[in-house]
Amino acid sequence: MSRVWPVRGPGGQPWVLKVPMTRGEPTGEAEALRAWSQHPRSREHVVGLVDHRDGALLLERLDAGRDLQAHPDAEAADLVIGASIAALGGAAVPAGVPPMIEEVARLATSIEAHRRAHPNLLDRRRVDQALATLAELHTDLVGASPADLRLVHGDLHYLNVLRSWSDRPSRWVVIDPLPTSGVPEWEVTASLRNRWADVVATGDPDRVLRRRLDVISEPAGLDRALAGRIAQAVAVDNLLWLLPREPEHMFVPPYRVIVQWTGEGN
Repeated sequence: MSRVWPVRGPGGQPWVLKVPMTRGEPTGEAEALRAWSQHPRSREHVVGLVDHRDGALLLERLDAGRDLQAHPDAEAADLVIGASIAALGGAAVPAGVPPMIEEVARLATSIEAHRRAHPNLLDRRRVDQALATLAELHTDLVGASPADLRLVHGDLHYLNVLRSWSDRPSRWVVIDPLPTSGVPEWEVTASLRNRWADVVATGDPDRVLRRRLDVISEPAGLDRALAGRIAQAVAVDNLLWLLPREPEHMFVPPYRVIVQWTGEGN
């Protein structure tokens, strides 16, 4: 959704300029990056914001050729994701970041609409389960105090974690948030649907995705059951949309596995 160019600062600093390709609703990206940069635990985990203006961002340069998608150890990559979720959740939620409750409501409305259009596309029990999860989460978010809400990245998958630039201390750095304020368990789904080739290669996709859920949830201190239920609800919504339109989409296979998860033990 953006174009990114490598640039240099007045003192030769390695930066990048990120400019959105279209004008749209503000995402809160700059506000979230600034909040993370001001928190001692998260600042080393997130790309540095140098400046922003009219939707354009001037950012710390990272190594675009080294991301977690290509990390040779899938479980080590999952641990980085879990550690990043833990670090990012400590920052205060700034003004300008959309509330998660809006996306929860949108998902529920979307599932209902897709089910009316394609009533026999998925097992009714799995659709009902997804709607129940979203209704419960909506109720919890309505009743949450501002102090209970966490600043959530919103799209934390392997391609959105890059290695630091070569002239900086080596670390994994998170980029490109679609920030929201809500529960950190929301973060796990994006990673579950990625690195699918690693999953298929084992011959047991369900076991491997459950293991991935465990590995990410533990260092982040997440409620594993809630993270799995949210992933199942997202899988229902996406499959109801994708199967009639793009049945060969890359996310259909992982979502077909996740949609069968059934609750506390997934």
